[in-house]
Amino acid sequence: MNEYTVIQLTDNNGYNPSSLSSQGDNLVWESGSGNQSEIFFYNGSETIQLTSNDVPDSAPIIDGETIAWINGSGNEREIFFYNGSETIQLTANDVRDFAFSIEGNNIVWRSGEDLESEIFFYNGSETIQLTANDVADSAPIIDGSNIVWRSGEDLESEIFLYNGSETIQLTANDVADSGLSIDGSNIVWRSGEDLESEIFLYNGSETIQLTSNDVADSAPTIDGDNVVWVNGQDFESEIFFYNGSETIQLTDNDVRDSAPIINGGTVAWVSGNGDGREIFLYNGSETIQLTDNDVADSAFKIDEDNLVWISGSSTQREVFLYNGSETIQLTANDVPDFANQINGDTVVWVSANELESEIFLYNGSETIQLTDNDVRDFTPQIEGENITWTEVTSSDSGQEISNLFLATPTINETESDSETESDGETESDGGTESDGGTESDGGTESDSGTESDGGTALGETVYRFFNPDAGVHFYTANEVERDAVLELPNYSFEGESYNTVDPLSGEAEDVYRFFNTSTGVHLYTTDENERDSIIENLADFTFEGTAFSAYETEVEGAIPIYRFFNGITGAHFYTPSVAERDSVEENLSDFQSEGIAYYAFPIEDV
Repeated sequence: MNEYTVIQLTDNNGYNPSSLSSQGDNLVWESGSGNQSEIFFYNGSETIQLTSNDVPDSAPIIDGETIAWINGSGNEREIFFYNGSETIQLTANDVRDFAFSIEGNNIVWRSGEDLESEIFFYNGSETIQLTANDVADSAPIIDGSNIVWRSGEDLESEIFLYNGSETIQLTANDVADSGLSIDGSNIVWRSGEDLESEIFLYNGSETIQLTSNDVADSAPTIDGDNVVWVNGQDFESEIFFYNGSETIQLTDNDVRDSAPIINGGTVAWVSGNGDGREIFLYNGSETIQLTDNDVADSAFKIDEDNLVWISGSSTQREVFLYNGSETIQLTANDVPDFANQINGDTVVWVSANELESEIFLYNGSETIQLTDNDVRDFTPQIEGENITWTEVTSSDSGQEISNLFLATPTINETESDSETESDGETESDGGTESDGGTESDGGTESDSGTESDGGTALGETVYRFFNPDAGVHFYTANEVERDAVLELPNYSFEGESYNTVDPLSGEAEDVYRFFNTSTGVHLYTTDENERDSIIENLADFTFEGTAFSAYETEVEGAIPIYRFFNGITGAHFYTPSVAERDSVEENLSDFQSEGIAYYAFPIEDV
């Protein structure tokens, strides 16, 4: 049996580690909140505190031993960079610096907002200003020395590429260009909107138009020379795949095919809605139907020929793995399993039982229980052979304490996996009270919560983002999803919004999440009638299952979450703030109040 050595990376008294990013043996995270948040780095042997100041440090990202993060807030936001030996301040100005991406010693970011925004690039030795114009430049993405971004908005938007030596304008048209994805020198994007939208590919030397039709083509994703996208809408949507030389239609049916993901020449997608959702895989030569049941199949992730997913809902969620030749059921129990992650043939997940959640690992041949305790363990991540997670305990006073743990394979048999070994040499990352947040499996599965001092059943923390390009908000109670969105250039992090409810508490109700494929925004509801009506009648909405739990009626200690609908953008807006609710009602005529969506618990100072 393989054994793992478990190292406790943090040892604090209420400081909440978050925004964990890892590569190989290197990990970086943010600890604390507000002006007390700092950045910490573990290099495989010791923990190094990279910041110590009185302004917020947030959103760390890592590539190898190089790390970048945001220092400050508002127009005082600056970009800092750690190159493995020293910290370098890349910006010092009176505008907002954000939307940054890192690749080795190369960092790209957006400086300023709206028509004053420009793209900057640091190549390891100097900063180069890539744009200087009077239009909005946004969404910079880097891969190696290649940088791609969008210049302008709406029908005036164009795609530009900097290849390490020169800037190339890839589009020049009177339609909207969007949906950028890059891999090396290959770039894919969507040109146009609705029925006039087409998919284009730049392969490093020429631009190839992959589609030319009178239906909507959307959601292009690239991996190497391979591109996958959705053709059509609603029940007429199909999955198409370009393998570097030819286009292959992977589906041809009368159900919704959506959410394609790609890894090399392997493609996976969802066919159907709700409990009729099934998972399909194309392995480069044939299409395989991986599920055929009457429960929801969701949260699927792919790595090489391996695919992992969650089947079922509520307490009957189980983890399944397809290893390239057969499907293996990794769990069979009466507790919810979720937060599944995959790397090669290694899978990790959380198995919850009331207030106790444990981390499990499947290594390709056997299942290993990494934790065995009476506290909450959640947020598992895999990087190579290393597994990380967060453990939440409570002090004698009821204060929650969060700590990071790392499990690495051991050569010789040591003490039982279930006993965690404290490092004792890692530095305290100091900080503030934990937000009490827990982890879901990609925004569709709920975690178990913990009880607060007063007996209220706190669940996860909901985080709020704003997309200034689209003018819409995004909400998630999933820390992995939150961290992924933090790296998206067109989303601005607005912090913690409210706490959800422990799904195992007696009065908790599921909050269902839908994705609107037309507007790109989400809808949340506890109303089963509304859920069923959307599933049956609104083809643009993809059902994503249970996002988290809340109260449908008022409970002591809970606060209302107000819901608005914007008839112009087709997006919903949610807020726990009475002041913000009143401001929207008084000043934003496009927003129509829809009353109280559900009840949840407040964040301090919300």
